[in-house]
Amino acid sequence: MNVHPRPPIRHRPPGRRATAGDTLFAVAIAAFGLVLAGVILAAGGGAPWLTGWLPGTDSTPAPTRHSTPAPAGTAAPTPSARPSDTPAPTPSPVPAATPTPRTAAPFTINLYRKGVFVHQGDKDACVAAAAQNMLNVIRRVEEGRAPDTSEKTQQALYRRIVALTTREDSHNGGTGPGGWARLLTEKGYPYEVRVYDTRNGAMRAAATALRKTRRPVGILAWAGVHSWVLTGYTASADPATTKTFTITTARVLDPWYPWVSTRWPRSEKPNAPRDAGDLRANIKPWKLASGPYAGRDGKYLLVLPLEQ
Repeated sequence: MNVHPRPPIRHRPPGRRATAGDTLFAVAIAAFGLVLAGVILAAGGGAPWLTGWLPGTDSTPAPTRHSTPAPAGTAAPTPSARPSDTPAPTPSPVPAATPTPRTAAPFTINLYRKGVFVHQGDKDACVAAAAQNMLNVIRRVEEGRAPDTSEKTQQALYRRIVALTTREDSHNGGTGPGGWARLLTEKGYPYEVRVYDTRNGAMRAAATALRKTRRPVGILAWAGVHSWVLTGYTASADPATTKTFTITTARVLDPWYPWVSTRWPRSEKPNAPRDAGDLRANIKPWKLASGPYAGRDGKYLLVLPLEQ
């Protein structure tokens, strides 16, 4: 049997052995690299990757020139996030402003005009004189007409009011508040009699009606035996905007003036201010010797203008 011998092993030529000069050259190159790296780091530059592999260097990047080193003995500040990365602070809710209560301003109205007042010609003509005063005010304010203060006109008004007054309106004949209201309505200015339980309620109603219609209001004064004309007032608030108000001063035409009553408070000149005490003293609940009057006794009566 024939056996083939293994092929001979071929060896490469032997490598060149390092000499002392080679070793010295490598050490010089390494030393030069270390010196160059040190110079670059001392100047504050150099790539971050260089400090990562140089022996004896820290892997933390050196602070930039704009960094402020932390004082000795304190911890270095944490770098701030970029403005765009910082969430905007949530504003604190602003409490709603509490509205300041508005104080109602005093309100004043006055229909009185110089020359409109007329005095009653005799003791029984107060209703006729009151009606004449009211017609003078209305016509002067609304139509610009000159006042009619003649006694002849007053007598004619008296006769007509008597004709319009019913038995229920006046038990002893003569003039009554119903006849007074019917006369004014007949002249083209609608009025009616209204009855109220209290003086304050009656005065508030009178103020409201005068404010809305801008026409005077008839008031039964002296327990129903006398007639006043309310032409204006000052109130704590405007009756057109609120029902809660108080009349502090009233302006009245009293046909009895300049006479002086032996029973009732002295009559004041036209347009004189009447305070709350004066109103209480003169405006008394209805009580006539010719009564009783159903629905009127103990009440307060007005001859009230109506809205048209």
